[in-house]
Amino acid sequence: MHAVGAPESTLKPVLARAAERVGRLKLNGRLTGYSPLSRLVELEGLVAGVTGKRAMWRALQQLGGEESPLGDFDLAGLEGRAEAQLVGLEEHRLEAARLAFAGTLSLG
Repeated sequence: MHAVGAPESTLKPVLARAAERVGRLKLNGRLTGYSPLSRLVELEGLVAGVTGKRAMWRALQQLGGEESPLGDFDLAGLEGRAEAQLVGLEEHRLEAARLAFAGTLSLG
């Protein structure tokens, strides 16, 4: 953000922390425990975030160039890192889905 002259928001981190805490209050059918569905929902959120981050790196590459303030950043490398994160998350997401829905679906 500093490289392109964008101001940092002091409000956004505070709102993000508040949203995280409110998100923990979700009704998951268990008063004190952790629902298997909660893990799946959290992983789905991570996948959405990393997918958005990957799209941002791709878009910023279109603005790049040696004269650009973004020229010092390895945007292609950051995009590749997001791709690798998605591969790892997908393995965990599928396992969480299997655990969350085990025994709830009948195919007959």
